[in-house]
Amino acid sequence: MGPIVRVLQGDLKGTEGIDFDGNIFYKFLGIPFAKPPIGNLRFKDPLPVESWIGIRDATKEGDACYQKDRITKEPIGSEDCLNLNVFTRKLPESDIFNLKPVMVWIHGGAFIAGSNTPRNLGPEYLMTEDVVLVTINYRVGILGFLRIKDESSNISGNMAFKDQVEALRWIKSNIRQFNGDPDNVTVFGGSAGSASTSLLVLSPLAKGLFHEAICQSGAALCQWVDEADYSAVHLARQYDPNISTEKEAAELFMSLPIEELNNLQEKILHGRLSIRIGFMGLVLEPEDRKNAFMTKRPIDIIMSGDYNKVPIILGYNNKEGILFYAERKSNGQNMDKNLSLEICLPHNLSLQRNNPATSSLLEKLSDVYFSGPDVRENNISLLSDAMFTIGILGTAKNHALTSPFPVYLYKMSLDTKLNKTKIALKLESIPGCSHGDDSGYLFKNQAALEIDPGSVEELSMRRVVKLWTNFAKYGNPTPNEKEFGVKWKPVMARQLNVLNIDKEFQMEINPEQVKLDVWREVYRQSPNLNKYL
Repeated sequence: MGPIVRVLQGDLKGTEGIDFDGNIFYKFLGIPFAKPPIGNLRFKDPLPVESWIGIRDATKEGDACYQKDRITKEPIGSEDCLNLNVFTRKLPESDIFNLKPVMVWIHGGAFIAGSNTPRNLGPEYLMTEDVVLVTINYRVGILGFLRIKDESSNISGNMAFKDQVEALRWIKSNIRQFNGDPDNVTVFGGSAGSASTSLLVLSPLAKGLFHEAICQSGAALCQWVDEADYSAVHLARQYDPNISTEKEAAELFMSLPIEELNNLQEKILHGRLSIRIGFMGLVLEPEDRKNAFMTKRPIDIIMSGDYNKVPIILGYNNKEGILFYAERKSNGQNMDKNLSLEICLPHNLSLQRNNPATSSLLEKLSDVYFSGPDVRENNISLLSDAMFTIGILGTAKNHALTSPFPVYLYKMSLDTKLNKTKIALKLESIPGCSHGDDSGYLFKNQAALEIDPGSVEELSMRRVVKLWTNFAKYGNPTPNEKEFGVKWKPVMARQLNVLNIDKEFQMEINPEQVKLDVWREVYRQSPNLNKYL
């Protein structure tokens, strides 16, 4: 019989795991945190999970949220997918609690894919430190982000983000039973999960549900996160050209089998080479809507100072664009020439074509990104900054202006056998840390190579895990300067202090200043964006 834990909904039977150091920990998999969003609940806000009778088996992982596997392209998962996993080194004994910091991971996947599967998010590295780890699922793709403006449909968008909030509510109510401290919860995530974390900092729905935040390669001001603007009728017409009203569109989306709904999504997204994902992402809900996730633009919320103020870590990888360079190349785009600058500009920037001011801006960007002889490096640098670095730096700067809590900023430059994106896509010949590589230092994945004792991989993994868990414990990643040989200084109002996480750690000041100056000129061309940088 495995370990038994009693949560508010009933009893759970878990099992044991072995961490990187060979020590036992306990794992509870596939725990439902919300009512299954199926049938009439498709596209609806999540509802609290119902209780069960008897002991529920929590030894097998739950379903991923329905999607196409990014490698095999085969459909995986189901609509009944709102589950989470809990990993803990110790359980309470005889009602004696020794509560530990809780870390809640939100997976990435461009808002259309990803899951909490331990095959890719193995807890073995993080379990070497005394924390409780939770990994959650949320609806992805059209199931998580469809928005119908007609309020009678009750499909307001942002269902994915509300799933994340519902998971945090479940954690707050139940995590003590796993030895976790509900009053010390760190939310962290990568890519779309990082953007989600950044938005949770801004959402009134998440107030009081977490106490620190770590955003890895994504932030509220990245241009692919900004408000999605699309027509549900236009989406529905891709399936039935006779659709003419939102009511008809909503009825169609509610009635379609999940397979056909996903095929419609694939059709809309097929061949999209823009750096914007399209209809997947944040939407602003009416201010009078009950349970609204967000009703104001992220930049306006940050500048108002009216958000969930907590210590924050934000960061980016030094060559985020490697992944997207490779994707574009595999899609048949000619990457032997410099990319078009215009497709990398913010989608909501109203630049006039054939205008001297526009031409001057494009020329300045060209001088920054295309002056080098290596076209591949030029394109990787542009994709990195346009998609990630600039939005992350802007988010960090503006939080530092409006929050009394520290904002820590990092650049990850590690390039080892744990760079999981490059390993998976056989891109090791391209130097640098690609988008997604950072999570290889926090989670064991099924493709990970064995780490040799004393290797640069082991040292790097342990140091990153220590930084992150220190932050979860103390709200400060380097409480003991001697531990790392460097003190991680927070961002200042007019000075971006950045920790370069490489084989050796080093503090840098305003490392992207030349690029930042040009992008600041770009953003200031629009009244909607001029506060970003």
